[in-house]
Amino acid sequence: MCEVSEQLRLCSCKTKDVEKLRHYWVLKRDNGESNCVVGEVILPANVSTTVENLNIKRLTRMLNSGDCFDVKLYHQENDILQLHFTLDARSETQSSPRQSGYLAYAFVYQNKKWKATDYDPFDENLDNIQKGKIIMPFARNSGQ
Repeated sequence: MCEVSEQLRLCSCKTKDVEKLRHYWVLKRDNGESNCVVGEVILPANVSTTVENLNIKRLTRMLNSGDCFDVKLYHQENDILQLHFTLDARSETQSSPRQSGYLAYAFVYQNKKWKATDYDPFDENLDNIQKGKIIMPFARNSGQ
């Protein structure tokens, strides 16, 4: 069902290319530049509105609980946190096939709280501040 679990851990492990990890996070900050990017992106997997809303609600609650990160990060106003989850495709012979791909969620830090915002794959005016691996991303009953 692609539902995120009730336990989210954002590890700051040293990884050269987090995009090669199965599940990863990136903390970004505005660099004051105005860049224009032209290209084509691969859009996140399509999940039901119910699951999407559940995931956003859970993630927002966990991020604001204050214990998701394995290190103390000093967030600044309007920092962006992107969470990327890789999905597995089930074989066509299984009872509920899913589209393979990824889910991506973005949150903006405002007034000392994380708030859901639109994921922008063309975020070229942002610098990567911190990144790492996501641990225990999906609920056990979701097949992940």
